Amino acid sequence: MEIAIELLDQRIQEIIADREHAYSRQFSAAASQTMKAVKSVEKAAANLADATRRAWGSITRPAQQHGLRLSEQIIETSRSLAISRGDASYEELRKFEERSLQAIRIIVKTYNRYVVSVVRSAKPETSALEDSIARLSRAITDLTQTLDRSNLKQLQIAARESDQLARSVRELRLKIDRIQDANQKLAGLQEKESNLSNDISLLSGDQNLRELGRIEEQIRRKEQEVLALLEPLSKPLRKANRPESKAPAGLTGPGVSRLVDNPLTAILETPVAEMHGLLSSLHQLIEKDELFLDQRRKRKSIEAIETLEAGLLERFREDHAILQANRREVLRQLKGSGIYDKWMSLKSQLDDTLAEAANCRSLIADLQSQQAKLRALMNSDKAKIAAVLEEILNERVSISLSF
Repeated sequence: MEIAIELLDQRIQEIIADREHAYSRQFSAAASQTMKAVKSVEKAAANLADATRRAWGSITRPAQQHGLRLSEQIIETSRSLAISRGDASYEELRKFEERSLQAIRIIVKTYNRYVVSVVRSAKPETSALEDSIARLSRAITDLTQTLDRSNLKQLQIAARESDQLARSVRELRLKIDRIQDANQKLAGLQEKESNLSNDISLLSGDQNLRELGRIEEQIRRKEQEVLALLEPLSKPLRKANRPESKAPAGLTGPGVSRLVDNPLTAILETPVAEMHGLLSSLHQLIEKDELFLDQRRKRKSIEAIETLEAGLLERFREDHAILQANRREVLRQLKGSGIYDKWMSLKSQLDDTLAEAANCRSLIADLQSQQAKLRALMNSDKAKIAAVLEEILNERVSISLSF
């Protein structure tokens, strides 16, 4: 039997209805036998009460009270059991079974508590009550076994799992739709990215834009070179900048902090004389081993300071200033022609498009991961439901998903 997942819940409900109809006579018979046994217990308890009253004068008052209390409590418990109609549903019978099990436990406990006091004065009646209680216990057991044989409990569990599976199917459809929408959006973004890249490529052929790129690359390269030269000084500068450090006058003030936090800005903006004084003071501290550097760091730091003091500092500042001036002039020309603003707008659009496309790819990957986990969970649920149906129907069952 193959069942489309969309029709699974309906098919299980049909199987439950058929199963309940097929067992209806057995259910009715088992419930009827249980009620007969209940009436028998009630009658036996009433007979015991009559016998206890007739024995007045021949038994002690406590024994008589125990006998009457035994009868009253058993009759009261028995009368609490009832079925509203003969064709009670499976759910109603299960509730009746649960009440019956509770009742038989109370009845047995009550019987064991009081029977010793009255058994001698009403032995036939107590024996009849004991037999009727045993028959009630067997009838309840038979009812439980009949309900269990129907396998309706397993089918109801399967129905609940089918409801959960139906919710998973709806969730899976939503994720598939979201993935499809995201893929369509990504395709549009990729097309936009391609068009923007082509526009930028065409615009980049402008001579002034090429010159701007060349100048900015030179600036970046020179800045990287000086930052690499300053890197060995980072550790000794941090040590010298500590509050507890006894640094000489040349290593105090905001210049040291600026060189630690933003070395490139410090090299470009700190007055040359001040910078030389700072480097000279640092050189002295390092040579005297007052900063406790390892030999390799000490050597590298001294080499960097000597290189800067040998004229590299001034050359870097001068070259940087010339390159920045050239950059400003090229930018002035580009802005005057409108090319620069157009180029920056295209680059900004491209950056935004690339970021949006990256977010879109991340969303697709996340949704695909969720989809895979959901499919695995659904396959597990399908297998469990199919196994229950196969055992009950005694035939091969498969649950199909069309997407």
